[in-house]
Amino acid sequence: MNKKKAFFPVLVAGLLTFTVGAAMAQPGGPAHRLDTSLLAFMRGRWSGEGAFAAGRKIAADVSFRLSLDSCWLVYEHEDRPPNGYKATSMWGVDGGTGEFVAYVFDNFHGHRQFVSNGWKEGKLLLSHQAITPQGVVYFEHFIYERLSGTQFKMTYETSLDGMSWQMGDWLVFTRKG
Repeated sequence: MNKKKAFFPVLVAGLLTFTVGAAMAQPGGPAHRLDTSLLAFMRGRWSGEGAFAAGRKIAADVSFRLSLDSCWLVYEHEDRPPNGYKATSMWGVDGGTGEFVAYVFDNFHGHRQFVSNGWKEGKLLLSHQAITPQGVVYFEHFIYERLSGTQFKMTYETSLDGMSWQMGDWLVFTRKG
């Protein structure tokens, strides 16, 4: 009889773990999702113009679309000539931690992971920290800020201490169509 009593709590705990795990794995289960106001605003095609920190002009076209059952927002960025930067990013929410993450892959063979507190009051700050081959810690972030219903500003900045930031470039994007 004692063995049955001892086994019952283990059985219940096992069933609860299986049930919660299965619900998390099922479509529509209690999973973390992207902010719907971010999706509603960003989805579509955008055209932007701005400048580098030294004043040289820059222009780019970007697009945002949902992918993988709306779990990820795919962000395509392509500078217009004479600049040649291109990147594909995947923005989403980590299923385990609930943290907003962005994975950026670019045409310079770069790949970086950014983290964020998410879309707050029309603003998204994506942050990254890394160590150079020379052992220097550096920080970078992208700031996406809604200016109106049809415009947002993207600013790229870097820092060596995470406190004092130097602008790399900025662009103001307008929705196409």
